[in-house]
Order: sequence, then structure tokens, then C-alpha cells
Amino acid sequence: MTESCSRCGTTADAPEGGSPEGWSFAVEEGRVHWLCPECARRNIRAIEGKLPEEWWE
Repeated sequence: MTESCSRCGTTADAPEGGSPEGWSFAVEEGRVHWLCPECARRNIRAIEGKLPEEWWE
């Protein structure tokens, strides 16, 4: 399965039933949003502070 980053659009192949290595995800309103390692690192403080995505870089 191929997943794409909800911020930058980068794609990665995920093993069946798993997630791409190093990627993060969140479930919002019943939908899964994937973040590549670069976008997750860039926004880690906002993610940990549970800020809405409009406050991210």
C-alpha cells in the first residue's frame, strides 16, 4: 500500500497492515492523516502541543 504525506505529498510504500518506516499518523474526524518523517520533525512542537494544523509551518 502506498501512503502520502498530508502536508507535502511525499509518498512511501507501507508493508501490508503496517505503516511506512519513520512515518507518523493521526486520526481526525474518522480519517487517517499521514506525515512523512521530515514534516513530522518540522512540526513536532505543534503536534505535541496538539495545535490545529493551521498553526503549523
